Amino acid sequence: MKSPSNWLIPAGLLVLTFVPVAAGALRLSEMAGGAPVLPDGDRVIQSPVALVAHIVSVTLFGILGAFQFAPGVRRRFRRWHRISGRIVVPAGLIAAVSGLWLTLFLPAAAVDSAVLAAIRVAVVAWMVIALVLGFVTALRRDFTAHRAWMIRGYAVGMGAGTQFFTQGAWLAAVGAFTPASRTATMAAAWMINMLVAEWLIRRRRRRAAPSPRTLVHAG
Repeated sequence: MKSPSNWLIPAGLLVLTFVPVAAGALRLSEMAGGAPVLPDGDRVIQSPVALVAHIVSVTLFGILGAFQFAPGVRRRFRRWHRISGRIVVPAGLIAAVSGLWLTLFLPAAAVDSAVLAAIRVAVVAWMVIALVLGFVTALRRDFTAHRAWMIRGYAVGMGAGTQFFTQGAWLAAVGAFTPASRTATMAAAWMINMLVAEWLIRRRRRRAAPSPRTLVHAG
């Protein structure tokens, strides 16, 4: 019997990925000469190489990564899972490093703050650590740890998807952003993703752990 998780997991993650992927596509269209659609275009295109690298890598990381966590896909298409993983990890690292470059070397937006910049640096550092450890644990064939670290890295990388909801809720309830509210809504999205990731990891561990009854029978 097919498990709903085989399609629910990638479907849910693709929904979360839609916002950064769609925004990236619109930004690339603007850079190619299309009509301006997104705000802040004059600022972000000051570093076009880093911006294009960020958009392309986030797109690959988000879409391919969504299918990495579906149990059925992982079991039935092991070779595809390995090949895709060799794209997902570098794409995630490029997305993190290019995002850090844009944070540190572009002029700050009007509602950005030094606190938000510091949070972004910390988030990028955590994402890089998670992806590197995910790769290392895969090489060691410690697949339980591998999945845990990849879940953490993906959750942080898809923060922009959750930020769409946290910032949208603020705009609907309160109105225009201040530096403090922009920082709070973005930080809240990353925190939500990180907490959900840890909940999923702990849930998997509880399911994988042998029950007391199994231990009694084994003894």
